[in-house]
Amino acid sequence: ILLFLKDVGIEDNQLGAFLTKNYAIFSQDLENMKTRVAYLHSKNFSKADVAQMVRKAPFLLNFSVERLDNRLGFFQKELQLSVKKTRELVVRLPRLLTGSLEPVKENMKVFNTRLFKVKERHLFLTYLGRAQYDPAKPNYISLDKLVSIPDEIFCEEIAKASVQDFEKFLKTL
Repeated sequence: ILLFLKDVGIEDNQLGAFLTKNYAIFSQDLENMKTRVAYLHSKNFSKADVAQMVRKAPFLLNFSVERLDNRLGFFQKELQLSVKKTRELVVRLPRLLTGSLEPVKENMKVFNTRLFKVKERHLFLTYLGRAQYDPAKPNYISLDKLVSIPDEIFCEEIAKASVQDFEKFLKTL
């Protein structure tokens, strides 16, 4: 396994840090790891790309080809990236392949919301003097709450105003 890691591109002086983070690598089947690297090469990741990805995300070699393929497909589809852009993204940020998808999905939900909805709500909160986005201060409003809840709940719980007041305000824009 150590020789395999060296072949993948982990330098001698990087082995200690790598193994400290992923000591479970020794419980992985060597042939399976070779298959995972071959899969990445088949997706046109260069040897240098794979080395960089494994260094930055030590658990990458622990993931099955199916999971790697699903993750690559997720980012390509959900972010509407070309194959080349998807490859560039995961080379730069390989932990996207090994980490939880929940934070990514949450961010996508927040930034996929129509911009004008965010602007409308922000302007209404500013008008009311309630636009407070600093989590260290009272009456903090998270970006997620600003964009993900229905108007009725936004008005009642966040703006502390009626839906009618919000609708009247929107007519002034």
